[in-house]
Amino acid sequence: MTGEQLKELRGTLGVSQKDFAKMVGVGYSTISNIESGARTMSLLTRAKIVQKIEFDEGLFIFVDKSQKLDRLIHNYTLTHK
Repeated sequence: MTGEQLKELRGTLGVSQKDFAKMVGVGYSTISNIESGARTMSLLTRAKIVQKIEFDEGLFIFVDKSQKLDRLIHNYTLTHK
């Protein structure tokens, strides 16, 4: 899960970084740094989020790949008109 995806998830839940960190059981700075791209998400933090939020992490992998595919198709279309 990327920082951007984490931010989107947190926004969907409608909670602040501090509240999300408390809910998941990690420090506020951990969430802030992941969302800003200052650090990558550890497997432990990822596991805590998946367990607490109870979602299928595969969805985020699919969404990320889908967005990349959409950009490739868009760029191809622009260059081959």
